[in-house]
Amino acid sequence: MGDRGGMRTFLLALMVMSAVVKAEIYQPPLLESHWHFQGGKLSCRLSQEIPHLGRAVMAQSAGEPLEFGLLLSPGSRVVAATVTITPAPWQHMVLSGKPFPAVMTHERNGQSMSLSVHGDTAEQMLAALFAGHYPSFTLRNGWQGGLSESRVGVSSVRFWEHYDAFQRCRQQLPAFGLKDFQDLAFYFKEHQNRLPRELSEILEKIARYLRLSGKGQVVVRNLASQVSGKEGETWFGKRYALIRKSLLGLGLGKGQITLRPRRTRPTIELSLLGPEGLRIIHYGRRQTALRPSQKRRLALLARYIREFHPAALVIHGHSDGARWRSEKASRALSQRWAEKVRDFLVRQGIPREHMKIRVWGSKRRAASNMSRKGQAINRRVVIELLDRPLLTAARD
Repeated sequence: MGDRGGMRTFLLALMVMSAVVKAEIYQPPLLESHWHFQGGKLSCRLSQEIPHLGRAVMAQSAGEPLEFGLLLSPGSRVVAATVTITPAPWQHMVLSGKPFPAVMTHERNGQSMSLSVHGDTAEQMLAALFAGHYPSFTLRNGWQGGLSESRVGVSSVRFWEHYDAFQRCRQQLPAFGLKDFQDLAFYFKEHQNRLPRELSEILEKIARYLRLSGKGQVVVRNLASQVSGKEGETWFGKRYALIRKSLLGLGLGKGQITLRPRRTRPTIELSLLGPEGLRIIHYGRRQTALRPSQKRRLALLARYIREFHPAALVIHGHSDGARWRSEKASRALSQRWAEKVRDFLVRQGIPREHMKIRVWGSKRRAASNMSRKGQAINRRVVIELLDRPLLTAARD
């Protein structure tokens, strides 16, 4: 009776274990192992078919580290994966067998998955394949409510046939790639009509990358579009012309430099920002708070100051000096508006101690007060960007 009870317990445990772990092994047959090489000016790739599972890939793109991984067939349900260097079937040796965790990513179609290691780990896998070893993946998969474990052996058979070509391809890749051209924003000093040195250096790399690609476009954007007015648009146009001239001189075609993106890949965006058109806020006769468009303008100016010009500001308050208003009232009005602008900039991250207010009332008119148009021009707050720190932040 006891023996039968022990046997039932053993069989039950075996059933539970079989529900949790189901082992499978994937590996190309020795005589059918082949590596395929694809080389270009911007990427190099070696790949091997893994029957019934997917494809092993060793690849590198310009500006990116080496990557080694598995591209799985659609429907795979891997929850974790590691890769280990193991001896080939004909090798009688003991390797360290250190497991490296693989990164799981879903491909664009959402159906297939890739498992990969990068950088130094991928370099170790490349060296292992050249030495005749087998990089082996261990996959943990969802299976009938439990987990199954799969082993995938990447064969080193005939790897040496393409190794030299792959390495030569890697050596000619540029040290920069498409990711180096993401989120590019360049700032100009006021009325600067030449390209900053760092922008010129970036343009040389962009031109080389697109020449090697054989296609693609550069889209130049005005970060202050629709809020910087005529002055801002004028200066953006001058700087766009400089960029266009530089890229044409570096070998790009006229159609590859544009203000409006087309359905062309790769697309590299360059965003430009200068202070022109952002430093002056005109307020209405009965206006009591900043308008949304004025807030957008000041927010861009605050970004410009934070990231490019962190020295100091003087905020000049002006009023129109209308006949029904005393000069004392005009000064008080210009004071209030200068403070509104300062307080908004403080909320945008500009230190209060970096700003100084100067109140002018109607003393410094920009136009005649004899017309409503002139009065509207005179009601303004002007932000002066200094190249030196303030000695004090006291109000003048």
